[in-house]
Amino acid sequence: MKKVIILLCLFWMGFIFFMSSSNGQVSHSESIKVVNIIEEAKSKLQNELPDNTISQSRLDKSTNSDEKVSQNAEVNHEAQANKNTPNLQSAKLSQLDQIIRKNAHGFLYMTLAIFVSGILFIYNKKGKDAVIYILFICLLYAVTDEFHQSFIPGRTAMVSDVLVDFSGSIIGLAVFYFIYYKIYTSKKRC
Repeated sequence: MKKVIILLCLFWMGFIFFMSSSNGQVSHSESIKVVNIIEEAKSKLQNELPDNTISQSRLDKSTNSDEKVSQNAEVNHEAQANKNTPNLQSAKLSQLDQIIRKNAHGFLYMTLAIFVSGILFIYNKKGKDAVIYILFICLLYAVTDEFHQSFIPGRTAMVSDVLVDFSGSIIGLAVFYFIYYKIYTSKKRC
C-alpha cells in the first residue's frame, strides 16, 4: 500500500508538471474543449425544458393594433439585441474559460494534497505536524510549478494561481481528514 500511494503521488506530480509544460495555445485549446462540452450540455438541457415564451397561436389571436405595434417593437428590440450577442457570447465563454482553468488548478492541487496526506499518514505523521508538512509540500510545488510556467511560451507565472493551488490543497487536506476520521471513528465503534 505504501508503494502504491507514493507512486500515485509521484504520478500526479508528473501530471501537474506535464500540464504546466503545455504552451499557452495548447493549454487554451484544452480548456476551450471543456467549455464547448459545457455549452453543448447546457443547450441540450435548455432544449429539453418546456418553452416559456408566448405561443404563436396566442399572438395570432391578438387583433388589437396597439398590441401588434408593441409586438413589432419587441421583435425589433430582440433583433437589435441579437446583433450584440456575439460580443456577449465571447465574453461569457471567456469568463467560463477562466472559471474552468481556475477550478482545474484547484482540483489538481486538491488531489495532490490528498495523496501527500495519505503518504504522511501511512508513515504515522499526524496532527499539526502533518498539516504543516502537507501544506508546505503543496505550496512549494505550486510555487515551483508557476516558476516553471514562466519559461513556457504563452504561459505566465501568476501569484493568483499559487493562491488557487494552495486553496485547492487546503480543500484536499480537509477532504482527506474528513474521510480519514469518518473511517477511523466507524472502526472504533465496531
